Amino acid sequence: MTQSGEMKSADVRRPSVAVPKFVELPVVQLTPSRADPEAEFRHLLDWLAKGVAAMEQIRDEQIREQVFALLDGVDIVHRQGLSRLLELCSASVGAETLQHITKDPVVHTLLDMYDLTGLPEVSEHEQVERALESVYPYIESHGGKLELLEVQDGRVRVRLSGSCGSCPGSSVTLQRVVEEALREGFPPFSELVAEDPAPPPRTLIQLGPTVLRRPRWVDVGFFQEFPSGEMRALWPEGQGVLLVRLDGEVYAHQNGCPPGSALALHLGELDGFTLVCPWHGCRYDIRTGKRLDAEGKLGVLPVAVKEGMVKVAMGLEEVAVP
Repeated sequence: MTQSGEMKSADVRRPSVAVPKFVELPVVQLTPSRADPEAEFRHLLDWLAKGVAAMEQIRDEQIREQVFALLDGVDIVHRQGLSRLLELCSASVGAETLQHITKDPVVHTLLDMYDLTGLPEVSEHEQVERALESVYPYIESHGGKLELLEVQDGRVRVRLSGSCGSCPGSSVTLQRVVEEALREGFPPFSELVAEDPAPPPRTLIQLGPTVLRRPRWVDVGFFQEFPSGEMRALWPEGQGVLLVRLDGEVYAHQNGCPPGSALALHLGELDGFTLVCPWHGCRYDIRTGKRLDAEGKLGVLPVAVKEGMVKVAMGLEEVAVP
């Protein structure tokens, strides 16, 4: 301490707290003229998610609770400010200009992180496509093909073809899978109309191998490595995945609330089959990804267990069949 009573930095004793080491903040410079989010921006979101996960590892419970209380406070300030900003913009510049602003990929991502209203409306056709995202690879894995033909007043018209009639993925079974996905992911759904497959042409000249699409499975760990009732954050191919094992089943979702955000869900609580988001208090059915307290759904990823290895489908791949 100096004669003036000021304390030197060496005199300040900090509490002995085990804080996980973390990399320094990445520099982000966005170019407004580009239509897609910059890679640096996506990298920053991933960096934030990993940083929050690192804070969860602080051993001192009191310090850890203070850290997350601070994050909650920042979340409230941002949410209230953005909500008010949307109201003022809507009143001053009009809905059309506001819609143009929220279409910006970076702005859209920020608003989407806080689950705010005022974003561009999504057509019924696009809502159905999103609801069926997890169904397409499942049906294709059974040798089937699903085509979305029309959506009108909650009535969804599809064409289901090529399914195997001698296995559990028969046409009737696959229709039930489609209906369940629509009920969960498309609230206006009222009726599913499945049309017969188009008749094959009278003559077919095979010019080359047939190309089929199938799920691209990625190994994420052995089944026994995932304790029952524990949420685990994984990063296969650099994508955030939330994996949960419950009652002998394994479920996988995009690790973010809402999907695509840096607000990781594995930091939340699991009450039976209900996942409680640590950021917004949203409640999801961990089995289907459906939100229980409002409209919405997590991004569901197909999961398979083969010879004790847990596999998650990370998109589709094309396979040539002679």
